[in-house]
Amino acid sequence: MMKLFYIFKCPFGANDCKIGITGSPWARLSGYQNSYSKKSHTACFNLVYIGPPRAIALLEKTIKERYDWAIASDKGGESEWLENHSLEDIEKIVDELIDGYKFKITKVTAQWLPLSKDNLSDFLESHNNY
Repeated sequence: MMKLFYIFKCPFGANDCKIGITGSPWARLSGYQNSYSKKSHTACFNLVYIGPPRAIALLEKTIKERYDWAIASDKGGESEWLENHSLEDIEKIVDELIDGYKFKITKVTAQWLPLSKDNLSDFLESHNNY
C-alpha cells in the first residue's frame, strides 16, 4: 500500500500552498471539492509524490519541522498551509529533502497533473491502485 504526498496552490491566487498526505485520495479530494462549486473551482493536487506510508509521513513531518515558521496556524484547517511559498518553492524543497534523505518516494509525472477526481480513477489504475 502506498500513500500520496500532495501540494496544491491557493485557488484564489495567494502565494500560499497546502501540503498533505493521504491514503484515500477520493475522500480527500471530495472533502476539498465540497468547499467549492465545481463551476468555480475544481479541487486538485497540483503536485503529487507517491511512496510507502512511513516515507510519506516522514517527508511531511520533516517539512513541517523545517518550515514551521511558514505554517499559517496550528488551528484546524490552517496547519498545512505554507504561507508565502509558491508551488515551485515547495517543489524544490521537497525534491531536495527526498534526495538528501534518500526517501523512497517518486514524483508523479506531469501527465497526471493536476490530479483531480476527473483523472483519479485512471491514475490509480495505472499505479496499480497503489
